[in-house]
Amino acid sequence: MAKKKNTITLMKGEREFHYAALVIMTLMMLFCIVPLILMVTVSFSSEQSLVYGYRFIPDEWSLDAYAFMWAKRATIFRAYGLTILVTVIGTAISLVMTSMFAYPLSRKDFKPRNVIAFILFFTMLFNGGMTASYMVWTRLFHIKDKIWAYLLPGSLMNGMNVMLVRNYFNANIPYSIIEAARLDGAKDWTIYSKIMVPLSKPIMTTIGLFSALGYWNNWTAGIYYVNNPKLYTIQVYLKKLMDSIQFLKTTDLQSEATLLASRNLPTESARMAIAIIALIPVLIVYPFIQKELIKGMVVGGVKG
Repeated sequence: MAKKKNTITLMKGEREFHYAALVIMTLMMLFCIVPLILMVTVSFSSEQSLVYGYRFIPDEWSLDAYAFMWAKRATIFRAYGLTILVTVIGTAISLVMTSMFAYPLSRKDFKPRNVIAFILFFTMLFNGGMTASYMVWTRLFHIKDKIWAYLLPGSLMNGMNVMLVRNYFNANIPYSIIEAARLDGAKDWTIYSKIMVPLSKPIMTTIGLFSALGYWNNWTAGIYYVNNPKLYTIQVYLKKLMDSIQFLKTTDLQSEATLLASRNLPTESARMAIAIIALIPVLIVYPFIQKELIKGMVVGGVKG
């Protein structure tokens, strides 16, 4: 009787926990979805209706922001193409470099691994700063106004990603497999390419998404290192575009015709339309890799 009562109490406690978790997750979901809904509705609002703030139901619907963006579609498509190229190439190189760096750190027979891991961790805490980085990349590597400006500075390999991959190797790939492969005559490159990488799909997907998002959203590199408009990625171009609109809205040195034209430029709604344009690829890709992403994050974050 007492055992049955304890079982009922336990089931009731689990049910209450599930309800509480459901409420918390629902609130977190709303915190994510509500700003996105607001962003969409603002992008379809007229500029005049946004004078007194954003609303979920606009006083006046308008396509001015998207018409403004469509008028510049040729430049936007070129920027989109360059962004896709940079993201694909950068992500591929980042995956190779990160996994190759993590592989020896996961090997127990690699004696300097603790020293190298400490140096890697040190770089995650301290760096030379933006001024030093700018001088090195522009004067030593000469990446100014080149596509390498988007690929090289601080993006090809991240210390945290290396740690995640190393932990995944340690936690999910038994060392006995590596020893067996070595007894069969396999070299390190064969072990890495034929065993480690194929068995690491979840963490590789996770790191790939992190790298892709980093390259896709990278506008600071373009601001610092790129002055050629033909080399603007979508993020850099949209940032420059918004700066130009804001300049026309605020400057006092305008002719009457320019002043009248600038008053009709969509500013707030264009910002939201720009954000939606930049967000669309992420929304398309994420559902297809969600399962592997979650698995890679959970297992890769376990200390190895």
